[in-house]
Amino acid sequence: MDVLVIATPELGDRSYVAYEGTTAFVIDPQRDIDRVVQACADRHLIIAGVGDTHMHNDYVSGGFALASELGVPYLVHADDPVAFERVGVRDGDEFVFGPLHVTVLHTPGHTPTHISFRITSDEDPVGAVMSGGSLLYGSVGRTDLISEEMTEPLTRAQYRSAHRLVGELPGEAQLMPTHGFGSFCSAVSVQEDSDGTLGGERRVNIVFKYPNEDDFVRMLMASYDPYPAYYRHMGPANLAGPSALRPKEPRQLSAAEAAKLISEGAIAIDIRDRKEYFNGHPRGAYLMEYGNAFSTYLGWMIPSDAAIILVTGPSSDALAAVRSLGLIGIERIIGQVNATELASTLGEGTMAALSFDEYFASLRDTDHQLLDVRNPSEHRQGGIPGAKQIPIYEVANRLEELDRNTPVVVHCAAGYRASAAGSLLAQRGYDVIVIDDELPNAPGHH
Repeated sequence: MDVLVIATPELGDRSYVAYEGTTAFVIDPQRDIDRVVQACADRHLIIAGVGDTHMHNDYVSGGFALASELGVPYLVHADDPVAFERVGVRDGDEFVFGPLHVTVLHTPGHTPTHISFRITSDEDPVGAVMSGGSLLYGSVGRTDLISEEMTEPLTRAQYRSAHRLVGELPGEAQLMPTHGFGSFCSAVSVQEDSDGTLGGERRVNIVFKYPNEDDFVRMLMASYDPYPAYYRHMGPANLAGPSALRPKEPRQLSAAEAAKLISEGAIAIDIRDRKEYFNGHPRGAYLMEYGNAFSTYLGWMIPSDAAIILVTGPSSDALAAVRSLGLIGIERIIGQVNATELASTLGEGTMAALSFDEYFASLRDTDHQLLDVRNPSEHRQGGIPGAKQIPIYEVANRLEELDRNTPVVVHCAAGYRASAAGSLLAQRGYDVIVIDDELPNAPGHH
């Protein structure tokens, strides 16, 4: 038995195709299902079944669409209140797809109905465990996504589910989680490398560093940062049976068209490299450089039904940006416009950017406000004395805490979030300088 990994780094997730011979079973596919179909076609595989470990909170699933289009069984927990036909499964259920044997394990914690799939074959009796948002590499899935009242019971369930997996299954079984590669669905973790097996996780995973369940519960519940605002739309979308995502290149707008749409409420998002934005950008365009953190932070900061215009340059990949946003259900991308052309219509703005060395050498002792837009947990682990901490996703709602008459110097851990937050502040009339540099000894990333 082999397992094909299909990663979605911009969301910090992985989908899996377990296969032997020509038979394949797909776990936790993303909404752009043609990626999975093509990967299987390249290997001459026939998809015999699809399973979702849970109704995901961080992306729109492709499970329903993939199973429907192929006419194969779609396995989800029987108690998930979905609005479509599926194979409702429970703990201990077993399925055979050709040479593949799929066993369902109820592993609540990330959600109450969360399941893991153990997949073996006649040739590989040890196999692999697709653990979704249960046991992750070094960590576990967060347990606070349902409600405040459910967080403690789910945290206790997560502890027990993790112990169940390593207690009941072979230590040499491969562990293949969906979350945990930058996803906000992952909780706090240790900084030790796993060998990718259940036995390896027993040695390094934070859940096994706490022999006492109560101690683990207290630690985990105290560790959480807020999660992206768009998460609240993902569960309902997945329960409804979402369509497949087949993104199209957004239509090219003239500068005049784009300016008119912006005046009517469309949001202009500049997806170019941030250094291009610093050098010159259309007034009124917000920066969110396209990259692995693009959809997470943009989806956090704008309404999910917002009309979006992508501001692009010669090297921009507008289609990739549309795909990334579609994975979290943001689909009102009404067009793209060239940055230089739009700037000639709306006027051009620039933004000062410097390094930390330059900041300490020339600005530290001047009259300014230093703003740290990292997450609360990062700030708690250390930062620059005197910095005001407002996470990037709260800046727009806390402008009154900043003095409009004093320059604002914005930093994060590596420049990405500071640049985006700086553009927001500049568009709101603040005098902004961005530190586009890695914070020395900074926890976290971006």
